[in-house]
Amino acid sequence: MAADFPHRVRLHGGRNTHAARDILDGPDRITGCDYYLDAEATNHELPADEPVTCPACKRRLARAEPPR
Repeated sequence: MAADFPHRVRLHGGRNTHAARDILDGPDRITGCDYYLDAEATNHELPADEPVTCPACKRRLARAEPPR
């Protein structure tokens, strides 16, 4: 399931680390908690091995729910 959300990001002004994936192989992304990340937005890319701290993203990864 982690392979479905291979990226780690911290939203601008946020404290949690989110799991994210690319949308349609484009520059935009969506997090495991369904937050849309515009490619132009100010977000902080983190290393792929950074632990996910967003509770909603962690639940989605634990359920092994496929991307929508």
